[in-house]
Amino acid sequence: MSHVFHQLYYHFTWATHSREPLIDRVWRPQLLEIINEEVKTRGGVPIRHNAMPDHAHLLCRLPPTILIAEFIGQVKGATSFRVNKEIQPRFKLHWQEGYGALTLRKDEIEKVSRYIDRQEEHHRRGSVSELLERCEVEEDDWLKL
Repeated sequence: MSHVFHQLYYHFTWATHSREPLIDRVWRPQLLEIINEEVKTRGGVPIRHNAMPDHAHLLCRLPPTILIAEFIGQVKGATSFRVNKEIQPRFKLHWQEGYGALTLRKDEIEKVSRYIDRQEEHHRRGSVSELLERCEVEEDDWLKL
């Protein structure tokens, strides 16, 4: 890939199964480290990540050779597997099907990074970004295209 210029930045969001609050604040740092490791293992460069009790955010840079659906599916699967094996939470971590994915320009990285860093504040104040929090398609979204 040394002969290809690329700046491909992605923001991913995915939720716990049935939006259950399965992510415990006590082991959240370990979850985030596992996400970091799994992104790197699959050729990505993690930029920011955070999690709330019922969902996770990931901002990363990916090379053009990576298939997005395969990448995020593997990150989600490996992350829940490792959390359940290594951390052994009281309730098993299961992700729901699907995810949200957005591409970003380089000049949007700082703003989205701040948003991810301030997840708890945004959720407490009710100032969440509808776009950055989306994990699934609404039925009428397809009609808007």
